[in-house]
Amino acid sequence: MPRRTLRPEGVAEGVDPVDQARTLDVSIASGIVKILVDDGAGGTGTIEAPAADFEAAERGIMIGRRFIPWHRIHRYEWDLPPKDFAEDRRTSARVRLVVDGGAGTREEHLIAADGFETGASAVTMLVEDVVDAENGTVSVRRVGYPWHRVYEYERIPVDAASAPDL
Repeated sequence: MPRRTLRPEGVAEGVDPVDQARTLDVSIASGIVKILVDDGAGGTGTIEAPAADFEAAERGIMIGRRFIPWHRIHRYEWDLPPKDFAEDRRTSARVRLVVDGGAGTREEHLIAADGFETGASAVTMLVEDVVDAENGTVSVRRVGYPWHRVYEYERIPVDAASAPDL
């Protein structure tokens, strides 16, 4: 019986799916990750590392061969490639996220629900920063907070008039 190879959907004949996956990974794993950590002396410090060397693991963050446990991490973030900005943005559900901002303060973020993810050890959100009207793009950052930095989050449906005061 001849050996058959399955080709994933969307991969053209003659294109190696592994090469295509690597090409997609490059845009995700390019850039610099900034990690805000406890410095051990009551303050914080920032570690910068290539995104290709960064991995959020079950018990902490791996940066190449270096491991930093979650209890030392305040947050991590990196810039993503700019995305097209649609003037007629659709109304979508939102998430209100309240995190420890350091020094006893709280930071509140209101973000689109489709840019919010919860994981076993952290929550991540997409933050849209700067709109470039000339090119029709918006800058996007992915920001992650370990669970011990999260006070609460609330899913706000599309039809909710406003978030309740808590």
